[in-house]
Amino acid sequence: MGMIRRLLVANRGEIARRVFRTCRELGVETVAVYSDADASAPHVAEADHAVRLGDPRAYLDPERIVEAARRSGADAVHPGYGFLSENAPFAQAVLEAGLTWVGPAPEAIAAMGSKIEAKAMMIEAGVPVLAGVTVTPDELPALDLPLLVKASAGGGGRGMRVVRDAAELPAAVESAQREALAAFGDGTVFAEPLLEGARHIEVQILADSHGTVWALGERECSIQRRHQKVIEEAPSPAVSPELRRELCDTAIRVAKAIGYVGAGTVEFLLGENGFFFLEMNTRLQVEHPVTECVYGVDLVRLQLEIAEGAQLAGLPPSPVGHAIEVRLYAEDPARGWLPQSGVLHRFDVPEVDAEFRLGGRLRLDSGVVAGDEVGVHYDPMLAKIISYGETRAEAARRLASALARTKIHGLTTNRDLLVSVLRHPDFLSGALDTGFLDRNAVTAPLADAEAVRISGLAAALAQASANRVAARVLGGLPSGWRNVASRPQSAAFLTEGGETVEIAYRFTRGGLAAEGFDGVTLVSAAPGRVVLESGGLRHAFDVAAYPGLVHVDSPLGPVRLAPVERLPEPVEQVVPGSLLAPMPGTVLRIEVEQGDTVTAGQPVIVLEAMKMEHRIVSSASGRLSVLNVAPGRQVEAGAVLAVIEEAAEQAPADLTPTDPVLPDPTPTDSVLPDPVFPEPVPVEQAPPGPVPADPAAAEAVEPVEPAEPVEAVKPVQPVESPVAEPAGEQ
Repeated sequence: MGMIRRLLVANRGEIARRVFRTCRELGVETVAVYSDADASAPHVAEADHAVRLGDPRAYLDPERIVEAARRSGADAVHPGYGFLSENAPFAQAVLEAGLTWVGPAPEAIAAMGSKIEAKAMMIEAGVPVLAGVTVTPDELPALDLPLLVKASAGGGGRGMRVVRDAAELPAAVESAQREALAAFGDGTVFAEPLLEGARHIEVQILADSHGTVWALGERECSIQRRHQKVIEEAPSPAVSPELRRELCDTAIRVAKAIGYVGAGTVEFLLGENGFFFLEMNTRLQVEHPVTECVYGVDLVRLQLEIAEGAQLAGLPPSPVGHAIEVRLYAEDPARGWLPQSGVLHRFDVPEVDAEFRLGGRLRLDSGVVAGDEVGVHYDPMLAKIISYGETRAEAARRLASALARTKIHGLTTNRDLLVSVLRHPDFLSGALDTGFLDRNAVTAPLADAEAVRISGLAAALAQASANRVAARVLGGLPSGWRNVASRPQSAAFLTEGGETVEIAYRFTRGGLAAEGFDGVTLVSAAPGRVVLESGGLRHAFDVAAYPGLVHVDSPLGPVRLAPVERLPEPVEQVVPGSLLAPMPGTVLRIEVEQGDTVTAGQPVIVLEAMKMEHRIVSSASGRLSVLNVAPGRQVEAGAVLAVIEEAAEQAPADLTPTDPVLPDPTPTDSVLPDPVFPEPVPVEQAPPGPVPADPAAAEAVEPVEPAEPVEAVKPVQPVESPVAEPAGEQ
């Protein structure tokens, strides 16, 4: 082992930027790898050297990564997390190429790489486990329900299905196998008892090649959706000092049992009857910053030093304070967590005093910057925001406040949900388990109906101010000025809930007079900022306008609006009964044949997008009269995939697979909502472009695992290649 001079990070996004930050502090040169889908990503720009891999799935190709290391002159490889980070053959290939591997030995990765084999080893080591059994669609032993079908070789919620009815087991196993094979290259799955009401607890391990093993306390990871972690913290509010010692001792025993070297995590489920071993992740975790904050260590630096042969101190540092991390995703929790894609116009987190490093009260580890295009090839996580405080309450309050004031423009995200969770009484009391999000209604937006209305007024006033600034004649006159009183100025906006906010106002000698806003007075108005006073309270509204979109940020809550044009352009119509693609993706399979009779809710087409399967189900009972796609075809959001002809209706003779069909601006009985906003808009107020239709038709999209809507303020580019493995471990 020798000093690392040039390090290639076999990953992307925020983890690549995180490793690069430590490398700069240590004086180590950095090498980024990138695909054609993320050539302009921040991690590429920040590296000293960068190597093109090509296809978006190339992050999963060991040969390309090793060749990239050779070409770049790197002498070491850091795997990050996700992708090939737990691939023993990849680690072996790196070592055989004469490079330093920043991670555990291939033998240790292999030992823990199969959850099935790892459980068997832990039983021999005396570690409590939940019994599991390998299953295939052809071999389904009688098992107690409910149970969880899991991918043996992966994590992050990929290849996981909850089964509560024995009749659902064959389909769940088959679907989990496909997803696991696509994500990890191994379709082996197993089933284990579903331990409901349990907490997800993990212990951070760090071990050197001299026999020293540290256990840096536990992390609570119970706030999850789709079996993927959303909020993590250290320490856990449920773990006593005695239980902590027992958990840490068990984790050290696990690490020593396989001769572990490097950073890793031992994961447990904590229930009423004790804790059970889940798995060991043989690499760094997404949530490692909370441990860094509490223990005051740079885990990436320690990884590099251990890879160089350094020895850890005899005892680990002691924990101080509390840290909480949230994962900010481009997804819509209110619509089944459907991932979003498009342009991130603005991303501004207030009061951040540390990025990718220790020492801050509010830390940001982000994979994107303002102006980035968020595509469909990789995990939709935008950033991690971490708060540190003397107490848990302090950390939670600081983090919730910063998130609520964060300006995120262009994409729907889970930000409002994160704030709601952090402020929820059960969260603040520490009453957590993995079913928290299923049990608690926390998807409501931060801005209530009245906040949306007054934000619409601010948006209208800001636009009027912008018009006066841009006016080439008499720009100094007040907006709407007339010698003789005339009708009020007006504007209309469509909300994310599908409702129309109509604004009518005039300026009088007494000031602003806005219909329906009694007691609201205008303090000032500029194109980007409007100050209003109501009920003795003055509030500032920051207004940002983009094509077809307006964001209004204020203490009342962030609001996103779509302007309704007075004279919309004509649009083409969608045939009633059309099944639309809810997001860009690839057609995985067709469940029925053209001409078949289907029933409402019956699966018709399965799409693969954002590394998950999504079922498109029939919106009504009838005949599949038109089928526009075939397996392997890539489709755009809003594309007409098929048409269900209800009884007594005839399929349109002129509709062919190549017809460019867009949503009808007139509400219909069976058209899926437009991806922008889900509710219908009256014809006389319809905005240009595709317009939402009947919300009842939204039921035509049903996820295999919770489906997730697509952000479509701006048309999304079609998927160019198969969906790749997530950028980060979940």
